[in-house]
Amino acid sequence: MKHLIICREYPPAPGGGIGTYVVHISRLLAESGETVHVIGQLWEGAEKTIEEKYHGRLIIHRIHYEDWSTISESKSSPTQKSREEKGLLKSSFKPQCFSWQACLLAEKLIEKESIDIIEAQEYEAPLYYLQLRRALGLGIKRQPPCIVHLHSPIEFIVKHNDGDIGHPYYLTQKRLEDFSISAADALLCPSRYLSRQVESHYRLKEGTVSVIPYPVGDSPGLERGGKTWEQGTICFTGRLERRKGIIEWIDAAVAVAPMYPSVHFEFVGLNVLGTDEMKGEEFLKRRIPDNLIGRFHFRGQQNRSSLFQFLSEARIAVVPSRWENFPNTCIESMCSGLPVIATREGGMAEMIDDGKTGWLTDHAESGELAEALKRALNSSSTTIAEMGHNAMLKINEMCDNNKILKSHIDYRTQIVHKGSKNSLHLPSNLLSAKRPLSNGSACHTSQSKKKEGLAIVVTCFNTGKFLEKCLQSIERQTRKPAIVIIVDNKSTEEQTLKVLRKALMNGWQVIEKNNGDLTPAKNVGIDIVLRSKPDILGFIFLNAEDRLQPDFVAAGESILQRCPEAGLVSCWTQMCGTDNSIWINPCPSFPYQWLSNEAVSFSVVRAEALTEAGDFRTIMIGGYDIWDLFNAVMAAGWVGVTIPGIMGDTWVWNDSPKYISSISRYGKMRRHILERFPDLVARDAKEIVLLAQFNVEWQKGKVYFPHGKYSIKTQKILQSPVGIFLRILRKAKNKIRRHLPCWLTNFIFRSIR
Repeated sequence: MKHLIICREYPPAPGGGIGTYVVHISRLLAESGETVHVIGQLWEGAEKTIEEKYHGRLIIHRIHYEDWSTISESKSSPTQKSREEKGLLKSSFKPQCFSWQACLLAEKLIEKESIDIIEAQEYEAPLYYLQLRRALGLGIKRQPPCIVHLHSPIEFIVKHNDGDIGHPYYLTQKRLEDFSISAADALLCPSRYLSRQVESHYRLKEGTVSVIPYPVGDSPGLERGGKTWEQGTICFTGRLERRKGIIEWIDAAVAVAPMYPSVHFEFVGLNVLGTDEMKGEEFLKRRIPDNLIGRFHFRGQQNRSSLFQFLSEARIAVVPSRWENFPNTCIESMCSGLPVIATREGGMAEMIDDGKTGWLTDHAESGELAEALKRALNSSSTTIAEMGHNAMLKINEMCDNNKILKSHIDYRTQIVHKGSKNSLHLPSNLLSAKRPLSNGSACHTSQSKKKEGLAIVVTCFNTGKFLEKCLQSIERQTRKPAIVIIVDNKSTEEQTLKVLRKALMNGWQVIEKNNGDLTPAKNVGIDIVLRSKPDILGFIFLNAEDRLQPDFVAAGESILQRCPEAGLVSCWTQMCGTDNSIWINPCPSFPYQWLSNEAVSFSVVRAEALTEAGDFRTIMIGGYDIWDLFNAVMAAGWVGVTIPGIMGDTWVWNDSPKYISSISRYGKMRRHILERFPDLVARDAKEIVLLAQFNVEWQKGKVYFPHGKYSIKTQKILQSPVGIFLRILRKAKNKIRRHLPCWLTNFIFRSIR
């Protein structure tokens, strides 16, 4: 077989257990005669874009994702970033840039090298864009199955690190990971502990996640003399972070240390315990009394060879994690011949036999860890040495390289035989984060296969300098629209009138209306299209400030035809006229769509979905009409998708008194949006409140106003989630109370006082 593994953390790039696993499994596969391609990150010490090992059986492709010269003293070769790459690097989740580049490279390798199977971890979702393009029909013809290897979902990490998943960085990562897990053809995991958690969390059928432990790889057994077994250190290896139970472990060690004056504690790993108010070193110093600080040794981040030197000087290892998967640190410690103090909050309980190869506690609680530490220190040096020997035998039997390799080859052969199924379609939970993955029933789907063509409705009012370029972008479409309707709101500007006369000469329909607002004009265009083209597939609504890329119509029509559940097709867009930023969002979904419009204003709307949603509500003004319509389409059960690529430009005006109204006016629009679907808002109310309170993007100026005519400064004022939005939610509380249990409404409205 020919394997492709995508892993940004492939050494020497910085990372953790994910990179270690990929190094081991790719080597084992290559040595057994398999061909393995790995896509990793260009980094210091690995500065070639292509490197071959094991007689050409292992080929490593490296991507210039970030400039490591800012971190190290070496200099990386500069590369010219595309518009998409620049936009992704400036997005709320920077690692998307690696996933995007990995997708494009992977598609080339799949075709050129005839790849049979693809594997990537869920963390940071490096498969996301490959899976999304495949589901939308934008990828290549060859479609080998995709395995998503579950290591450490960000949602679990943030929770056990005392973080908030509402942070834009983590939230975007979670959404991309959720998509990648949902769209996988197979799910693999190294521990039964995590497999059960994932199946429960995503409401998957039992047995959906296969379990194969990590291999021991090249982890060595280490010799220790009698003195080490009597006086060696108690060694913690890994990042010093809250999830790893490091705080509880230090507290336990501080409590026990006075009883055992000769014991020293070693910590090998990067300190990430710092906060905004305090550095990590200061955090540790405050936790350890002055009379004990000399017995606590913090060695910082070390290379792999140095790690084993520290382990060789230890008599006991510790893995006190609050949550863990199947940690390589535990494998390495046991393989070196050490017994391990650990919690049952992870795959450690599957590796360690309490009292035989280590000491287990039920939870990462300082009192429990202190008791386990005392049990260990009360054991004789002979007992500890014997337990260490048993630990080495146990882990080498459980994670034997040959046995794990055979399991992987058998598993991958089975997946290749089954072929790609799940990844060919959009995930069942794409419309709403609360939809269980085990629910295989489709969302609302199109009932007609005969509809074709897209209609474009352009609305304008005295915007000639923009309108001309907008119409030119329509003329350049590789797939011509079925009909173009220009609805003019009785413009008086000569430049606009000149452009409209030219449009008439080109055979396009120009309708003149004087409604006082552009929203009714869009409904006029819809009515004209449906009367003349009853079998139209979908609509595109353009403001004069919008410009489409030449393949926009073709892509939108193709996706609606391929994906019958899709009612809304958005894309990435460049915001011109301000800072020329790239506007990038995941596929629109609830509850996130309640907080802000995640689809570009010129998204493609399926005609069936539009008819069901009920056109534009004329009470909606100032660009909120398009957001309101998109919500209605999705509320009806139609899925929204986002084409990963810049498919259009939107010109953002500077502030003008003509377009800026009072904040209360925009508060009214948001209230209309929330009150339209009280049942759905009630369902998502808790998430809406928590996300709105934490959302800090408006403070950074990274917001998108529905009509795109306002400066960043004004957008901040109008979109402040802790201001207007929560104030509106308070006003709608009576309706929400009728749809929620008392305990939940009390929690919500206490949160937004």
